[in-house]
Amino acid sequence: MKNVFTILTMCAVLAGTGVAPAQTLTPETEAATKKLFDAQAIGVELKFQGEYVGKDGEKSVGAQVVARGGKSFHALVLDGGLPGEGWNGETYGLLESGVLSDGRAEFRSPTDEGVSAVLDENGLTLKRGGRLIRLQRVERKSATLGQQPPAGAIVLFGGASPNMDAFEERKDIEGMTAPTMFEGHMLAGAVTKRQFRDYRLHVEFMTDWEPQNIPWRRADAGIYMLSRYEVAIGDSFGFDFDLSGATSPHRGRLLDERSTSSKFPVAKNTNAPRVCGSVFTYPSKVPNSCLPPLVWQTLDIEFTAPRFDANGKKTSKAELSVDLNGHKTVERQEVNGPTPHGFKGPETSDGPIWFEAFGRRVLYRNIWVLERQ
Repeated sequence: MKNVFTILTMCAVLAGTGVAPAQTLTPETEAATKKLFDAQAIGVELKFQGEYVGKDGEKSVGAQVVARGGKSFHALVLDGGLPGEGWNGETYGLLESGVLSDGRAEFRSPTDEGVSAVLDENGLTLKRGGRLIRLQRVERKSATLGQQPPAGAIVLFGGASPNMDAFEERKDIEGMTAPTMFEGHMLAGAVTKRQFRDYRLHVEFMTDWEPQNIPWRRADAGIYMLSRYEVAIGDSFGFDFDLSGATSPHRGRLLDERSTSSKFPVAKNTNAPRVCGSVFTYPSKVPNSCLPPLVWQTLDIEFTAPRFDANGKKTSKAELSVDLNGHKTVERQEVNGPTPHGFKGPETSDGPIWFEAFGRRVLYRNIWVLERQ
C-alpha cells in the first residue's frame, strides 16, 4: 500500500509541473488507483463488510462489520439499532473474528466469554445470554445523496459532463497537486480557482479500501473551508476511534485480565471521538454515522467566514455546521483559528475551497456551492 501512495504522490508532482491542470492519470497510476476502488477485485471481504439489523425480542439490535485485512473482521454490536437509527451512542459490544473460511467467519468477544457470533451469506447470527439473534445485512443511503444544486448554486464538479475547470493546482504537504479525474470522478487533491466567503457546500464522496490500516489512517483526507478550516474525511466506519487516535470515553476496557490479544489498536487518550464529518481537532460528540468504504456518502456543510474590522482585528470567528449522511455531526462550531495543515498565513474573510489529497484515496462527485449574501 505504501508503494501505491508513493506512485500516486509522484504522479501528482509530475502532473503539477505543466501549465494546464492534469485531468487524466498515467496508465500506471490509474491501475494503482483502481486497486483501491475496484469492488470486483476486492471480492468476498467487501461482500461481508457492512451493516446488519435484527431483533432481540422487541428491541432492535444493529451491528457494523468491519474488514481488518487478511480476511478477518471486527464487529460493533449496537443495542437500539444503527447510528442515527436507534443506537444511543454510548454503549456497545466488540467482537473479533478469525479468518474467513468457506464463506464463514466466527467471532468472539475479548471481554465476555458468553458472547459470540457467526457471519455467513445468510447474515450475522449473534449469540448472547443464551439467545440467538439473527441480523440481516442492510445498505443505507444518505438522505441527501444525489441532491441537485438549487437555483443560483455554483457547480464545482458534476452535471452531464464533469470537468476540472473550477480547480487549479497548488503546493501542499505532499508537493505539487494538480486536479485530476478518475473514471469520471474527481480525485482528492484540488483547490478552487474561485474565492468564497459564506456558503452552503454539498459534497458526495467515496472512501477507498484500506482494511489493513488503523482507523485514523484509512482514507485520511479533508475539505478545507477558505483552505484553512478542515472538515475531516476518513473511513471511520465501525470504529469508536477518531481520526487521530483518541477513543470514546464510553468504550469499555478491552485489554484486561481476560483479554490480552485484542486486535484493536490501543488508544492514545480518552478524548471524545472526532470522526468523519467533524471539524479537525474539535470533538464530535454524536454517534459515528460514517458508511462503509466504496459507498457514496454525503457531507452538507454550512460555513460562515470570520469577520475583521477596518484595522484587521478579528471581530467574529469562523463557524461550521456539518451533516454527514444526513446526520448532524457539528452544529455551529466556532473555530478559534486555522486547523492544522491548511494554507499558511493569517486568516482572511474569504478564500478557496481545498480538497486535500494526502494520498488521493477519496473520490468526489456532485459538488456545488450556494453562496449566502
